[in-house]
Amino acid sequence: MESTPESQSQPEALKERPTEFHRVSIAEVEQQCHDLRTLLNATFVALLVLSLSVNLFLGKQMRLVRAKVSESRPVIQRMQAEFQKKEPNMRNFVNALQSFGAVHPDFLPILNRYRQVVPQYFTSPVAVSTAPQGNPVPVNPAIGQAPPSAARPAGR
Repeated sequence: MESTPESQSQPEALKERPTEFHRVSIAEVEQQCHDLRTLLNATFVALLVLSLSVNLFLGKQMRLVRAKVSESRPVIQRMQAEFQKKEPNMRNFVNALQSFGAVHPDFLPILNRYRQVVPQYFTSPVAVSTAPQGNPVPVNPAIGQAPPSAARPAGR
């Protein structure tokens, strides 16, 4: 490089750089290619071993699940038959509870709690009248509740 006024005024990034590279021999390139081929083959072997082990594991799990299913199938079928036999009684019981809730509105919050869990057994929502039934219960304004004697009718 010559020291000219032009080269001194150029910034460091624009100065000429040497274009000489490290010479690589053909033997080195062949060796690197052979090493890469060996690594690729080793990767394929590892992938093959991994896929075989996963297939063996999944096959064993499938056999275990099939054995459990065939073992539990009679129990499930028996439970299903019992349920189908008892379901009409459950529906009748829920209908009776709905009838009771229509007569006794204080039972409706309890019934509504189960209406959300098993809605298939409830025939229809029960309409509740807002009109007071019977004699109104006096409320103690100090505590906001009915006195204990008024909560339970006499004779029960």
